[in-house]
Amino acid sequence: MKQLKLTLVAFLSMLFLTASAQSKKELALNKALENFRIGLIDANESLLLSVTSPKLTYGHSAGLVEDQKTFVTNIVNGKSDFVSIDIVDQSIDMDQNIAYVRHTFNAVTSTDPKVAPIKLKILLVWEFQDNSWKLRARQAVKILI
Repeated sequence: MKQLKLTLVAFLSMLFLTASAQSKKELALNKALENFRIGLIDANESLLLSVTSPKLTYGHSAGLVEDQKTFVTNIVNGKSDFVSIDIVDQSIDMDQNIAYVRHTFNAVTSTDPKVAPIKLKILLVWEFQDNSWKLRARQAVKILI
């Protein structure tokens, strides 16, 4: 009986630790997602570099695909300028060190002198490496407004 209790306690402890670790990963992913959104709006180079992988493949809805350096440079130099970004209908599917994030991306862009709303469906692939989440891939699809 004592052996059964010890086994049960060990099993429940493992479940708790696994759930706790998962929660920490989920919290870290949510923070990375928000930092990515803020980095886009603020054109913050260091923030964008901190949440993206050097192996990033960043797909735009028009078919253009950029690597990390090109993507960050285009945001910082204003080629892609976001006035506001609102994320809705977000779902997250985590599988160990990979997370698939889907959402609707409602934004206002500014390409001087034109300010325009855009609505996209986005798929983000995040990888957990060195205790932080890095955006590894992004693909957008246009939704006609």
